[in-house]
Parts: sequence; C-alpha cells; structure tokens
Amino acid sequence: MAGIGFELKKLFNRRTLTGHAMAYGYSAVITAGPFALLTTMVLAIQLLFLRYGIDGNDSQLYVSSVIYPFVFSQLISCGFSIIITRYLADCLYEGEYDNVSASCYGIIFMAQLAGAVAALLFYWDKPLPLHLKLITYTFFAEMIAMWLQMVYLTALKDYKSIFASYFAGAAISIALTWLNLQYGFMAPVEGTMLSMCIGVGILDLCFMVQIVRYFGYPSQAMNFEFLPYFEQHYKLFLLIIFYTLSIYVANFIVWNSSWGVMVAGTYLYSPRYDVITFYAFLSILPIMIMFVVSMELKFYEQYAIYFTYITQKGNLKEVDDSRKDLLYTLWTEFKNIMEFQLVFSLIFLALGSYFLTLGGVAYQDVNIYRLLVIGAFFCGILQVVYTLLLYLEDQHGALIITGSFLLANLVFGLAGQLVGEISYGFTFFLAAVLACAVAIWRLQYFCQRINYFVFCSRPVFFEHTNGIFTKLAAYMYGDKLN
Repeated sequence: MAGIGFELKKLFNRRTLTGHAMAYGYSAVITAGPFALLTTMVLAIQLLFLRYGIDGNDSQLYVSSVIYPFVFSQLISCGFSIIITRYLADCLYEGEYDNVSASCYGIIFMAQLAGAVAALLFYWDKPLPLHLKLITYTFFAEMIAMWLQMVYLTALKDYKSIFASYFAGAAISIALTWLNLQYGFMAPVEGTMLSMCIGVGILDLCFMVQIVRYFGYPSQAMNFEFLPYFEQHYKLFLLIIFYTLSIYVANFIVWNSSWGVMVAGTYLYSPRYDVITFYAFLSILPIMIMFVVSMELKFYEQYAIYFTYITQKGNLKEVDDSRKDLLYTLWTEFKNIMEFQLVFSLIFLALGSYFLTLGGVAYQDVNIYRLLVIGAFFCGILQVVYTLLLYLEDQHGALIITGSFLLANLVFGLAGQLVGEISYGFTFFLAAVLACAVAIWRLQYFCQRINYFVFCSRPVFFEHTNGIFTKLAAYMYGDKLN
C-alpha cells in the first residue's frame, strides 16, 4: 500500500491511546473499507426486502447482480491496481506528484476498457432486460473505479473524509432503496441496483475529489506515464491475477456443480456455498489490518536501514548487522501476525459454528465453514509472505507462490468434483496449506540467501524496456517521459 506507512508512523509516534486507535482505525478503513461498504449495503437491503415482502426470486436476482460485479471487478482491476501501486510508490519516493492525479484517470480508463469487453461478452446472449444489464454494468464499472482509487487513498492523510465517503455512499444507497420500496417508483431489483449505482457513484466522485485535492490538478495531462511499468513489472501483474483468481476458483467450480443455481437465465452461483465462504473469509480481516500496522512500520524501518547502508557506502559490519536486524524483525513480526490471526480464527471457528447452527445451517455446511476458516487462515499467511517478498524485490518467488496456489486450487477443485459434495471446502483447505508451505519455504530460501539476491541477482545497470507499452508512452509524451 503506497504511502500508508508514513501516516501510520506519525500516528504511532504520538505514543497515546488516541494516536494508536487512529492508526488502527485508518488501517481498517483502507484495508477493509470496500468489503465493509458492500457487506453493509447488501445486508441492510436484504432486511428491507424481508420487511416489504419482496419475492424470493427478486431477492436472488439482486444478490447475484451484486456478487458478479463485486467478484469480477476485483479480477479485472487487480492487475492494474498492483501496477499503479508500484508507479505511485515511485512517485511518492521521488516526490514527483505532477502526474499522479492524471495517472488515476488513465489507469481507470484502461481497466474500464477491459471491463467493458468482459461485460459485453458476458451479457451478449443473456435474457435479462437491457435496462437492468446497463444498470448492473454501471455498478460493475463503479466498483472497478473504486478498487483503483483505493491505491491512491492509501497515500492520503485525511482518513476521516475517506470514512465519511464510505458512510455517505452506503447511507444514500440504503435510503434510496427504502424510498423505492416504500413508494414503488421502480421494480424492486431495478430500483435497488440503481440506488446502489447512485451511492457508489457519489462515493467514487468523493474519492476522486480527495485524490485531486491532495496530489493536485493533472496540469501536464500525462495520463499514461505508467505504461512502461506493465513491461518492467509484468510479473506483478500476473501474480496478483493468480492470487485473486485463486480466492474465487473454488467458488466457480462449485457454481458449475449440483449446488449451482441459475438466476434469471443469466447468473450462475451457489447461495449455499457462497454464504459460508463469505463468513469464513471475514475471519482474516484482522490479519490484513495487523499486517499494515506491524509490517509497514517495524519491518519497513529495518528494511530502510539495511538498504541505506548498502546504497550510501555503509561498511561491511554495518551492512551485516542491519541484515541481521532486518531478518530478526521480519520473522518476529511474522510470528506475531500468525499468532494474532490464529486467535481470531479460533474465535470464528467457535462462534461461527455455534451461530450457523442456531441459524439453521445444515451440519455438512458447518463442517465446510470450519474447513474454509482454516483454509482462509493459511491463505492470509500466504498473502503476508508474498507481500514481504515483493518488498524484498523477489517478484519471481512471489509469482511461484501465487501460481502454485492457483494450480493447487484448480487441480484439487476439479478432482474434488469426482468425489462429490464431501470434498467441498476440503479442496480449498488443501490448496491453501500446500501454497502456504511453498510460501514459507520460499521466504526462508530468500532470507538465507539475501546477500546473493541483493548483490548478485540483479542487473548492474538499469535496463530500459522497449516493448509496445514503452513505445506507446514515448510516442504520446516524447521528451517529457522520464
């Protein structure tokens, strides 16, 4: 997350309870904001549907009309998101803000093109009314923009405004839905999706205003200055797609099984499996928040010292001592994060199983939930490890980890279909454990050979890329391109 560590450090340096609370609150807003926003809106609107006796078929159509944009907006935007994260981090490090706001417009434009093509192919032969397709596509496009704006928001200091924007977006969506259900201006599903479009659209607009206000108006209009990064860091693009796809591939496989439900001849999903998956993945929100706070501060400090000694002529003893401090901090914080998350996973195992049973969830589904909670724990650890490797510039190792996670999910998931329902949840658990083992092995391997990777495995001189993206950027901006 480009830039968030600088603000957190200021908050923790206050050494007050308020400062610490603000730091954790800021981390929570940045890491879990979109997830919490959508969850709040969907749960509140479903309660409104129950209150007004909306037909079950309409309720299913609404839920699936939200699930698809939420899931596939992440799949479309994730690769663009990590590329622009790298670009933004370089801009912040160099103190060059001239084209930051412009790059936000540019990356959203590119992602929207990819999203438009995907939506056109998906909706082309579907029987949904055209106006509902357009409304749902608009929501999908807004979600893509929000995921990408989140990268820039990590560098902003005004987390209160970010929280207020989330709250306003959710409140407006829920209020407009209530008005429509109360007075019947539109059909329930169409009116609700339009309400969510308005709420999220206002949210996106608020975010863009905050980004431009912080980074300045894009006077140079170099919207695509980041294009060479797609060639310089193509491994980043691939690895985040692999990881994001790995999270959902088990659901996609179940959708195409006997548990799958076709809604309105358009959306195929599995309410039974998706609901327990959703609750299971709620359990790893703490690790995301803890990682931002712990690793971005304590680990980054040692990381910066180590590379400062290397780049600013530190002697051999200083470099070696800083290396030892770096690795000690890395493994200490990694252990603390694992223990921290383990506590929450155990709580979710106990309370989740109890409340799901009270809610009338079948015993088999409760067992699947337990497996998914444990699998989510290993998935969270895997995410921490590959992020650490990206800090250490081991993009190849991170790609191996996420690639193995995706491959394991595909192999185990498809093999599980031969076994049947008894494999659901267990296949994801196996894939997560295997990929987590690969991740920890790679981290250990890198740490044991960190001197080699830092001093010997990188090119002596920076090599400029000269592919199609670099040529396109050079054609558009000429000498202005750095």
